[in-house]
Amino acid sequence: MYESFFTFIQQLFPDFKIDFVILESLLKSRKLCRGEFLFQQGEICEFVGFTLKGCLRTFVLKEAKEYTLFFHVERQTLGDYESFQKRQPTRFSVQAVEDSEVIIFDRKIMQFFETTPQGQTFLRLVAEDLAFLLRDKVLSLFLDTPEERYINLLQNEPELLQRIPQYYLASYLGIEPQSLSRLKRRVYEKTFS
Repeated sequence: MYESFFTFIQQLFPDFKIDFVILESLLKSRKLCRGEFLFQQGEICEFVGFTLKGCLRTFVLKEAKEYTLFFHVERQTLGDYESFQKRQPTRFSVQAVEDSEVIIFDRKIMQFFETTPQGQTFLRLVAEDLAFLLRDKVLSLFLDTPEERYINLLQNEPELLQRIPQYYLASYLGIEPQSLSRLKRRVYEKTFS
């Protein structure tokens, strides 16, 4: 049931020796229907997660407008680790873009990893993975044009473009939905002319 998570562990930290039978007995997952929230801005996030199936998005709400920060497809971590650790309200929301299932890492699971030999190293590697993802997103927002971000998605995550609604894509790229059609046409013309 959790094979994709076990594969993620082995790819991230091949030398990690962990009893997957014990780990599997501790794991639990949560299923979400499309549109359902994993957690919302202002709540305290009591866990971090790992997407088993489906697609979720992380977004902030500012002046009644949504700004999509990330999409989380299979085999990706998600959550608000600061809210989880410091028990303070999260500043963003996570919502299912399609029917999804997420492994929930609550305090009990985190304690298991922290007390397992090499478990703290594994948790550090996961945190680094998230930090690099955030760094790349911030740099892209400041250095890349929306067109460059769109081309990057086309080249690196083309399947994602088939899975997410266009208005979420526009929000992710930092443009209005009306501008997305023009941007797509411009990229198509450059590519095929």
